[in-house]
Amino acid sequence: KAEASDRELWDARKLVESAIHPDTKEIIPEPFRMSGYVPFNGPVCVAMMASTSTPALLFWNWINQSQNALVNFFNRNASSPTSNDTLAMSYTAAVG
Repeated sequence: KAEASDRELWDARKLVESAIHPDTKEIIPEPFRMSGYVPFNGPVCVAMMASTSTPALLFWNWINQSQNALVNFFNRNASSPTSNDTLAMSYTAAVG
C-alpha cells in the first residue's frame, strides 16, 4: 500500500487544478493555461514590438488576439454556456 505525504497530495492538487478545467474536467492545453501565458505569448509580444512594417504588425496582432481569445475560451466559466455564434462574433470583433 503506497501512501502519499501531505506535501505530495498538495503538490498533486496544485498540478491538477492548474491543468484541468474545473467545470468541464477537460485538460487545458499548455499554451492556454494561465501559467503558460507569458512563455507562449511573450515571444508574440516581442515580435509585435519588433515589427517594422504594417503587414507584419497586423499579422502579429492577429496572432496575439487569437492567443488571448483561446486563453479566455479555455479558462471560461463553462457553467454558463456561450453559443458558438457569440464566440465567433467576439473573435471577429477582436481581430477584425
